[in-house]
Amino acid sequence: MKERRTLEYDWEHGQEELTIKVDSYLTGGGLYIGLYCEEEGEEEAFGDLTVNLPFEPAEVNEAYIADFGSKDKLKFIRKHKLGKVLPEFGYSGYCKYAKVAFDLERLAGLDPEGVERYRLLHGLTPKPETAMEETD
Repeated sequence: MKERRTLEYDWEHGQEELTIKVDSYLTGGGLYIGLYCEEEGEEEAFGDLTVNLPFEPAEVNEAYIADFGSKDKLKFIRKHKLGKVLPEFGYSGYCKYAKVAFDLERLAGLDPEGVERYRLLHGLTPKPETAMEETD
């Protein structure tokens, strides 16, 4: 397995070097993106980038952003060109969640195995130029 690329995450406590893990939520099969850091040589969960709102409308590449630190998370998404922040929101109880259309090709460059599993689950195939690059 290749070492995953880290991305800088800026927040109120400074800057972290994080990796991304892509998966799907059990309920609804929506896009899950987790953030991980390295502590004492071990990978540890830093937090969830996305939240599961299975009853809110979303395309296969779209997800809602977890509300804790959401402003920092949206800056992180924009900074690293992970997707486009959409004008729509999802709701659960009294919470409002920003919606993002993620770039699956960009995410595949950060977690190829996770995106491949997600694509298989949803019957998606990578863009031809990406598939050819992976075989080189």
